Amino acid sequence: MAASSVSRERYREYAHFLRVSADGLNPSVAPGRPRRLRSQVNIERNKFLYWEVVWILIAVVTLVPMLMLAAVEFNLPLPQTIAARAETLHVQFVAFENPLVAAAVIGSAIMFPVSIGIAFSPILANADAIGDLDRAHRALKSVEKP
Repeated sequence: MAASSVSRERYREYAHFLRVSADGLNPSVAPGRPRRLRSQVNIERNKFLYWEVVWILIAVVTLVPMLMLAAVEFNLPLPQTIAARAETLHVQFVAFENPLVAAAVIGSAIMFPVSIGIAFSPILANADAIGDLDRAHRALKSVEKP
């Protein structure tokens, strides 16, 4: 746990350094610096974005079996191919015909909130760093515009 907080603090310092570097940037002194600094800032911002996208996709995939069960249970209209699969899933889950199906649905139900938590935890834990990266990004955009 202590290593995690040390790592988080170092990352905050790095993001703060990028923000201060972007704020104090003088392109006339170092013409290649804005491009390199923008690259660093974009890499760090994209890490959060990729993390978010991957875990939200996992959450959506784990939500599908539960939505199929709910659609059958509440008689919601579904396309023919999906309705047939949802009905089969519902029968196997309710009648407990196939224990693997029940385990998959229960695992899916557990994995959905876990994946949502995993998706948003780094964003909440590193809110300061994300703010610094966003401010650095805006500062670099303003330097490039004129």
